[in-house]
Amino acid sequence: MCHPEVPPGTPLPNVRVDTVGIDVDGGRLPGVLALPARSPAPGVLVVNDVFGQSDFYEHLTRRIAQAGFVALDVDYFFRQGPVATGDREAAMNRAQQLDQLTTLDDLDRAITWLAERPEVEGARIGTVGFCMGGTLVLDLAADRDDLATVCYYGFPARRGENPLAPPAPLEVAERMSGPILGHWGDQDAGVGMDNVRALDAKLTAAGVEHTFHLYPGYGHGFLKALLDDERAEGHDQACGSWKRTLRFLRHHLGGELKDAPA
Repeated sequence: MCHPEVPPGTPLPNVRVDTVGIDVDGGRLPGVLALPARSPAPGVLVVNDVFGQSDFYEHLTRRIAQAGFVALDVDYFFRQGPVATGDREAAMNRAQQLDQLTTLDDLDRAITWLAERPEVEGARIGTVGFCMGGTLVLDLAADRDDLATVCYYGFPARRGENPLAPPAPLEVAERMSGPILGHWGDQDAGVGMDNVRALDAKLTAAGVEHTFHLYPGYGHGFLKALLDDERAEGHDQACGSWKRTLRFLRHHLGGELKDAPA
């Protein structure tokens, strides 16, 4: 799993949370909306990894709200149904059944829905995606020009020949709109640093505003250490990346944001 369960005893950030539903083709996309102490405020969409919604992402969504944003986490696997927590094989099988082009449409609807909420203000919506979600937010940046995109260890290149997969970010880089912030561990063999460098080069050639950070010695899912004890391996790197993410969102989304801890 990219991100394990939240360590026992970790308190949830104390923000208001509402369960919501968003009309999409063929159903209602369920989500969790976390609200800051003051609104209207800029909006941020959280796009989960291949394992879908989890306690880890609820915690991150609440932290984003605590920092002064209206944060929305959606269950884009709602058509396929849930899998048991930690069941990697079931999660991967479910992912193979996911029509990711339809998922991109669902996420596009979620962004528009969020932007139209009375609690949300600003010309841009932020997206923060992880693993499969990191790939999806890069693809969304090729379809919309009103986003500030944060990618955690998304996959720039195609992986296999899944007919239900969306375009690889490397295939649509010239169409992307910035700003984009990317985070990868340089030991992430599944993503491949050659692919990250190729995406960097394509975005640079296309004049797309972006910044990529590589974290030496770390692999896929390194943000999991964010909620670990401060003495845990990788905690400083995870916290550093999260601080960069919040600074990026504050800079590009605007609004009167709370100076909350990272």
